[in-house]
Amino acid sequence: MLTNSKSFRLGLATLTAAAAILAAMPGAMAASPRAEEGKMILVARQDPGTLDYTKSNLTALRLWIPANVVEPLVYFNQDGSVSPGVAESWTISDDRLTYTFVIREAKFSNGEPVTVEDVIYSLNTMKESPVSQNSSAYQAVSSIEKVDDRTVRITLSRPSQNFWRGMGSTAGLIQPEAAAGTIATNPIGTGPYKLVSYTSNSALEFTVNENYWGEAPAIKDVTVRIITDGTAGLNALEAGEVDTIPVITIDLWEQLMARGLDKSFTMVTYPQIGEPTYAVINQKLDPELRQALAMTLDRQAYNDAFGASWGAENTCTFALPNQPWYEPASAESCPYPYDIEKAMALVAEKGYASTPLEYASLSDVPDLSLPADIMVPTMQAAGFNMTRNAIDLARYSQLIFQGRPPQFDVTVMSGDADPAQWACSDESQASWSTYCSVDYTQALADADEALTDEEYLALMKQAADILRKDAVIVPIIAKKGVGLFEPDLKGFLEPRVAVAIEFAPLHW
Repeated sequence: MLTNSKSFRLGLATLTAAAAILAAMPGAMAASPRAEEGKMILVARQDPGTLDYTKSNLTALRLWIPANVVEPLVYFNQDGSVSPGVAESWTISDDRLTYTFVIREAKFSNGEPVTVEDVIYSLNTMKESPVSQNSSAYQAVSSIEKVDDRTVRITLSRPSQNFWRGMGSTAGLIQPEAAAGTIATNPIGTGPYKLVSYTSNSALEFTVNENYWGEAPAIKDVTVRIITDGTAGLNALEAGEVDTIPVITIDLWEQLMARGLDKSFTMVTYPQIGEPTYAVINQKLDPELRQALAMTLDRQAYNDAFGASWGAENTCTFALPNQPWYEPASAESCPYPYDIEKAMALVAEKGYASTPLEYASLSDVPDLSLPADIMVPTMQAAGFNMTRNAIDLARYSQLIFQGRPPQFDVTVMSGDADPAQWACSDESQASWSTYCSVDYTQALADADEALTDEEYLALMKQAADILRKDAVIVPIIAKKGVGLFEPDLKGFLEPRVAVAIEFAPLHW
């Protein structure tokens, strides 16, 4: 017996020592100190500045407020199904011109009941929103009216896919009219959480909404710490000071791998928070000149430069992999694939070397200055008379985003994968996007009026093909969303409302 007892004590000591070693290791499997407390800390890279989602489309806002604090009428799920949100049920007429929503009996987080009047106010506010992704959903809406105390009827002048899909995105978010005046600092909604405080450049604090109509979340308190320095954010995760960085920008991917953080933490990749990176070639340039410039874009070189091909895919389609008209780069999907020799031959044949060109690049945005570092020398090597004008974001915003007509020949950009942003039928209205195509705009309009999902997809593919062949907006890579989670933090759900990271499914 003594021998067995001694063996047991030695074994226990060994296990205890091993546990201590594991606990001391960075990124070890020991649970977060917040797990038992029902808390969680996330990292945000940017301060939103305002929480008014009706007027701001910043990702730094859309990541945290929609779905968590403020809910849409419905939710579009990854499997294609539609779930109730603020609306508990709905009917759509056969001609897709009349949508009738039955509003659930629920309360906002401030304890006030959700009324039909609140829903009508919210939808009309989004209809007038300066954010195009919100207002564009209402282009076909002719009336929003009360049927009874629990029912809203929306009538369209024509069928609109954008309207229906918008009701499950930011365009369909519902707020109480009485609290609209404080939305910039304290948005109110029916979501599983409510905002406790927002301190600019510091943190957003959330707690469970006791008035939530659905199942209570497992994690009661959530903090979103604003850490603008990416390396500092990774350090905080590795030190156990935070539990997840759900959005890791492309400039940190190589560092992430070099530090082995993909091994010590759970890494997820998902398309919703991703962005297309694309060249923009001024529409005023000759189409054959644009095509020759497009042939100098070595997509794989850009992908390799970021050191993490798992996080980006080469593409010639302006879209993300979760959009059904998306296609990865291939001989069939790329009308002007990388071909430096052919580009050189066209420069010589057409005399393009005599045409001075200006490449406007951002000097202080790493994931955009890096592609420019590759792109400009390649264009020069092909024989183009290309001069690089590297400017900071403030100057770029003034010169490029606000310049009319466009004040550059070529630039590179990343942003939302919304194909409608390039729609423009009048060339005199061209802005920094430099793309105004009657054919493209009409193809998007036709897609919006599609009566079936199959017809919609076919028309969106047609629009994407027009965009590809015109060589004005020239996609390079589709970046995915990338996140790191403490291993014991489970339940990550891909965003359903635009890019929103949902807290409620997460649990220890």
